[in-house]
Amino acid sequence: MPQALRILVPTNARAHYWLSARGNDSYVAMSGVSVIIPVRNGVDTIRRTVDSALGQECERPEVIVVDDGSTDATPRILNSYGDQIKVLRQSNRGPSAARNAGAAAATPDSEYFTFLDADDVLLPGMLETLTAELDTAAPVAMAFCDVIPVDDYDHELDVKFIDEDTAHAPSMEELLTRWWPILTSAAVMRRSAFERAGGFDESFTTPGFEDPYMWLVMREQGDFIYVPQRLVRYRTTPPNERMMKYAKGYQIFGRLVSERYGEAGQRLVRESSNAFVSAWGYAGLVALRDGDKLRARRAFACAMRYGPFQVRATSRWLRTFLPMSVVRALSGRIVRGERTKPELENYFR
Repeated sequence: MPQALRILVPTNARAHYWLSARGNDSYVAMSGVSVIIPVRNGVDTIRRTVDSALGQECERPEVIVVDDGSTDATPRILNSYGDQIKVLRQSNRGPSAARNAGAAAATPDSEYFTFLDADDVLLPGMLETLTAELDTAAPVAMAFCDVIPVDDYDHELDVKFIDEDTAHAPSMEELLTRWWPILTSAAVMRRSAFERAGGFDESFTTPGFEDPYMWLVMREQGDFIYVPQRLVRYRTTPPNERMMKYAKGYQIFGRLVSERYGEAGQRLVRESSNAFVSAWGYAGLVALRDGDKLRARRAFACAMRYGPFQVRATSRWLRTFLPMSVVRALSGRIVRGERTKPELENYFR
């Protein structure tokens, strides 16, 4: 039977966590890299994720899984790994708090952190490739790579997260201008930079926008390096589902960015909001053109959530409850199939 050691993890909330230690009195780290995996009800994906971390070609990393209040069979799967991994258990507090708890429990000789989402997979050589870049560039705070997007069935998607415009390490000015396609699972950061940044902001109690805010704060700590290899299988959901789920986080993101970066931050929030509203408004119009009022309704609802006081989005949303003949009469050329905006087709990749 697993032994349970109660330990105090020094997080912002000063909460108590449970560390599962099996076989030995303590877990011995095998390298200078800690892979931290927050999970909540990840029974369908967590085994592949953990296996991908343990199977890295470099010396085995320390793998820390933070069970953020799972109510399914996730704890049983984690128990099956014995002393190959550390397991922390906490009540549900969100991915930011879970990541911080994992970082606080990392062995002292871990120089680098990777925060791997519980439904993503590290490809062989990912850690070795990115840590090698950091090893040769002391002022660099973080390295990140490209990803292979996959759906819920692990089928690869014909989508590019990183395009020609973003295939480089961003400057601070660029990060304060637009959303940058850096994903937590595809980044390795220097522990010292993470600690100077103060970890993930725990105002984000649900998933969504905690990572782009973290990249801003991490960029203050040093330069980034971009590795143009697809070294992570990234599980993604349809944009409308993802953005609706993340809407609450966007409000927190906007407040924190404005407070920390002043006018530059307010500009980022304004331009991001306008871009989101424009993209979702267009998606809704295309759905109406296709006669899919439910999909259009969801898109306009998303536009309303990302841009307060959106009279146009609200008007369009209300139209989705009318007969299609009336909708087409009231709407413009996009709905009638006379005009498109191809530049917005793949805004949310």
